Amino acid sequence: MVKKMTWAVRTPQICLGFVLLVIGYVMFAMTNFSVFDAIKGPVELTAEMSLQEMEGQYVSYEVKYPLGTYMEETVTKKVNGVSTGTSRSRLGYIVYDENREDFLAVECAVKQEDEMEDLADQFWAALDGQGDVAETGIVIKGSLELLMGEDLRYYKKNLGSVLDEVPESAYVITGGKIKGDKIGEIYGFSALGVVIAVLGIALLAKSSSKEISRSVAAYLAANPQFKAEELEQDFAGAVKLGSIWVGKRWTFGMLSDKIAVHNNDSIIWVYPYSERSGKNTISKMGVVFLDGSFASAILSGGRTKKAMAEYDRLGHIVTGNDMSYRNTLAGGLSEFLALKYYPAKGMSAAATQEPEPAPETDPEQEA
Repeated sequence: MVKKMTWAVRTPQICLGFVLLVIGYVMFAMTNFSVFDAIKGPVELTAEMSLQEMEGQYVSYEVKYPLGTYMEETVTKKVNGVSTGTSRSRLGYIVYDENREDFLAVECAVKQEDEMEDLADQFWAALDGQGDVAETGIVIKGSLELLMGEDLRYYKKNLGSVLDEVPESAYVITGGKIKGDKIGEIYGFSALGVVIAVLGIALLAKSSSKEISRSVAAYLAANPQFKAEELEQDFAGAVKLGSIWVGKRWTFGMLSDKIAVHNNDSIIWVYPYSERSGKNTISKMGVVFLDGSFASAILSGGRTKKAMAEYDRLGHIVTGNDMSYRNTLAGGLSEFLALKYYPAKGMSAAATQEPEPAPETDPEQEA
């Protein structure tokens, strides 16, 4: 009994846990696991390092001698699908590397343009004998990658205005990016991936717990007049409806956060209803107990209908979502019990002290 109940109740949690783990992994994979490079920090690109061997690494490089731009990256802003204009988002500069006596490309943010242009002006002025070259520059941090596609074509075209022979390939340091992704986005996606993965692990850990076993033991301890054999016998003949089993004497399965065993004598009303969750609608079965408390289980309308048919056979349980039932309950629990519970149990409402109204029920829920 406990194994079947645990499997039925926990299987959705296990599946969801694995799904969340996969989603968390995908969030990491979307950024090529670059968060580890970001946390470790960039490697300073020194003169003795081979660009070919450092390809793909997160590096830092001090730009002192930029010649000028070779590309501008722009973005188009739209409001309600209508373009409101474009703005520059990134700039590409051709840079002279004095240590390697070669050229490479550097991408930087637009906000660094003024500093880069000042360095470029100082560099060209020094070449004309009108000053000294800069002793310090701007440190750019990003991935070292091969320049490709249209960017490479623009680079070669602009470098061709300075050199007679232009190399066929070139490297670029993508400032503020690691493997093509912005560092801020890398941290954001990775943090979200961690949160989702932790939720998945928590669900998997919970799925292996002894919660239902402890619930059954707690029920038997609180009700010593019943024996485990009686529960097992009733469970064997119970009707399974999703993660709920409706027996002749007990209902088995977790209802909301209540224990896994519920004496049918304590149930007075069962009805279908639905809840909105975002754009989706979730079908549920509502259960009202003799003490006025309320519980629910996620159950399709068809299964709730079958459950109500089983409860109808017991004689004392009101079934259905008729508005008159809600109005009667709102008038007092004793008045509601007089509908079926008192007659089925051979009790008189006048001879019974009226309990407090049921505060946990929601009479406004719609089917």
